[in-house]
Amino acid sequence: MRWAILDEEDKVVSIVEQDDRPANGVKAHTTSDCEVGWKWNGWDFNPPKWTAYEFLNRFTSTERAAIRAATTDANVADFLMLAQVAQEVIANDPVTIAGMDYLVLMGCITLDRRNEILRG
Repeated sequence: MRWAILDEEDKVVSIVEQDDRPANGVKAHTTSDCEVGWKWNGWDFNPPKWTAYEFLNRFTSTERAAIRAATTDANVADFLMLAQVAQEVIANDPVTIAGMDYLVLMGCITLDRRNEILRG
């Protein structure tokens, strides 16, 4: 079975495969969305979400400068505009994922930082 291990705030800190329920474990069906950093609400797992300000502050000042410098690229400029005006940025939203992947492709952030930022 697949188990999500939760911290004291019901945030997923790891996912394990084992028969017995581990301490602080919640069953995570293989068909359900559940990733490290997601929050257990007592019934389901929710991806991290942030206000535009909170999301952009997840980047370092150096990363934000690299993104601003890359806004000569239409796709980077578009993603930055969308991130700035969003009511909330959701980690698993297709636009968020595509934009973050594009920032990696453009060299604004590393893949490790992309994952860290989206993990919550």
